[in-house]
Amino acid sequence: MCRFIVYKSETPILMADLITRPAHSIIMQSIQSKLRIDKIRPMNGDGFGIGWYDEPGQDGCIFTSVLPAWSNQNLHRLAEKVKSKLIFAHVRATTGGTSTSESNCHPWKFGNLMWMHNGDIANFYKIKRKLVADLSEDAYNCIQGTTDSEHAFALFISLLEDPYKQSFTYKEMKDTMLKTIAVINKYLKDAGVTEPSLLNFAVTDGDTVVCTRYISSCTLEAASLFFSSGSEFKSEIGGGYRMIRANKRDKSVVIASEPLTFERNDWLIIPTNTLLVVTNKSNVLLFPIKDEYYSESR
Repeated sequence: MCRFIVYKSETPILMADLITRPAHSIIMQSIQSKLRIDKIRPMNGDGFGIGWYDEPGQDGCIFTSVLPAWSNQNLHRLAEKVKSKLIFAHVRATTGGTSTSESNCHPWKFGNLMWMHNGDIANFYKIKRKLVADLSEDAYNCIQGTTDSEHAFALFISLLEDPYKQSFTYKEMKDTMLKTIAVINKYLKDAGVTEPSLLNFAVTDGDTVVCTRYISSCTLEAASLFFSSGSEFKSEIGGGYRMIRANKRDKSVVIASEPLTFERNDWLIIPTNTLLVVTNKSNVLLFPIKDEYYSESR
């Protein structure tokens, strides 16, 4: 089970303040994750990736490697120099027998869009041929690896009216994400797959972010996902990190598979089968995903 973080703010942050320095940074999560569903294998050492944007509307940058995040010196060097208002970071644990290769490392991008995933599409091999056949030509041609995660991104691209736009409304991205989940569920049902799929997706156009915490089950909990919002995520005296709340309006949002700090009041859990939007103004909106697997009692 992978781990990821998303940072969206009106002010840029040094990557190291998310990736390497916090007490439970994504580097630490790659060594010893605490909230993985599969407790037997707490390490996420099958590669990593970081994606960022210099400015909204500009083409994003991605750096990936098959080395474990904790041992990659280039990642540590880069994290100490690069600042951005929007950052994706992902540490990978392979699922479904996919290979450890750079083409299989998250995130991926298409045009201005960037995508990553924590979880897996159950028995993906049973629906892969059908999914690929329904993709647009451009979406199909963008696939470089073999993961279910990248194929889900290609499906998302195919469902957009114009995936080459520089920016999208949050409603357009939200609706397309919901369609993507619905289509995956239909493929699986048609193929007779009954095992639950874990679909914690994250997508951005460099300005707006959409994330899901989702499982195709009415009773089970999805893979963990939290968020923290405030005016600034920063270090304090002694090297600790906090989400500072200095005014009424949120200017910074961090979304993470596991909290980056041990300040419990800084983090809110995203309910299972919920879609989260961070608008271009850094407003956080939560929407329940009301399909056949939605349950108010969970």
